[in-house]
Order: sequence, then C-alpha cells, then structure tokens
Amino acid sequence: MNFTIGADPELVVRKQGQFCCADNFFKANSSMGLDGCSSIAEVRPGFSESPIDLSSKIFQILSYAHTKQPELEFISGHYANDFALGGHIHFSISPEPKIISALDIVLRSLSNCIDDKEQRCKRERTGYGKISSYRKKYYGFEYRTPGSFLLSPTTTLVTFTLAKLAVLGVTEDNLDFVEIKNRQHSCTFLKSLKHALHTIPDDCKEGLKELDVLLGKKLDWNQNILPNWGLAA
Repeated sequence: MNFTIGADPELVVRKQGQFCCADNFFKANSSMGLDGCSSIAEVRPGFSESPIDLSSKIFQILSYAHTKQPELEFISGHYANDFALGGHIHFSISPEPKIISALDIVLRSLSNCIDDKEQRCKRERTGYGKISSYRKKYYGFEYRTPGSFLLSPTTTLVTFTLAKLAVLGVTEDNLDFVEIKNRQHSCTFLKSLKHALHTIPDDCKEGLKELDVLLGKKLDWNQNILPNWGLAA
C-alpha cells in the first residue's frame, strides 16, 4: 500500500529564554509559518512516502529559520508557555477505524515512553491531544493526538516511522495491535514491534534502529531543540 505522510508540528519561540510571539518573525503562509494562533510557529515540510525524506525536509526548514533568525530558540513537546503544542500527522488515505486504532496504540505507546506526562496532561485538559483525535481532509486525514515531536532528528524520524508502520501493520499485515499490545508495558511492546511486523519498508529500518536507542534515554522536553539538530551551539 502506497501513501504519503506529512505533518505540521508546532513550536514555541523563545529569545534568551523568554517567550516571543511567532508572528514577529514568521509569515503565515511559509514553510516555517504560523498555526491558527499567531503566537506559535508551525513547521510545514510538505509530504513524502519516506519518513527519512520527511525528517530531512524538517531539518532544512529549521536550518533556514535558524539562518534567518539565529537568536531564536524553539521548544517542542505537548505544552510550553501556557500553549498546547500539536504534532499533527497527515495521511493520504481514508481514516478507517482500524487505522486510527493502530495509530492510537503505537504512537501512544511511544508517548508513554518518551513524552513529559505532565505536559501531556496539561495539553489534554485544554481539549487537544486526546486519543483518536483526527480530522478528515481533502488528501485523507490529519491525526491530531501527538504532541510536537521535533525535540531531535531521532524523535522526529521515529515518530514518522512508527506512524507509517502502524498503518502498514493493519492494512498489509492484518495485525491486531490491541491483541499484540495486550498488557505489555509500552516500551516492551515497541521493542518487540519489529518482530510482529511482516512489512517493513527500507525507509523504516533506520527509524526502528533509532527507536531502540531512543527508548533507553531520559528526555528533557523543555529545551531548545536546535542544538539537537546540529543547528546551534
């Protein structure tokens, strides 16, 4: 099954640690633009069939933004400076219930392992980021549950990889992720996922390797993401 993935993850903008409105620096209709609220920046990399290619597009946008505004810092996660941050993922397919369920199980498991739970709860209390949150779009649908996953190239690539594999798992391999997950701890489930999947495209293999590394780390979501992308000292 061929389909594309896109995204429009949001970022809080800071300067010397202090919050700044994104519309002071970025235009609405650009690749580094604004979300519905002019206070928050939004990265728009377009779409691709490859998680690696899509992650590369995000790097290019962040690099351009840093070149234009080198004094700025960017914060990802679920919640920062009293703003809920979304990491919406776009799919060029129909939002069938089994696909939404697969995304819920696989990406929520990733969130359980790497995200800041307090941030996630704050975002959910605003009404955003709840399980099975999606919108139909002209291209397919937008999955709206994840927070902004742009903390690093690894968190970005792993998120896109698992999103693609979740869809392929139910559409190509006919997997029942509810049964596979069962009562397993989220990290145990994710570590064993590659053994349950039959369809693993070449462009997903690097993301699965990075997943194993990521699950062994403690992440700080209240930090400028740019050094993680090799873009700032």
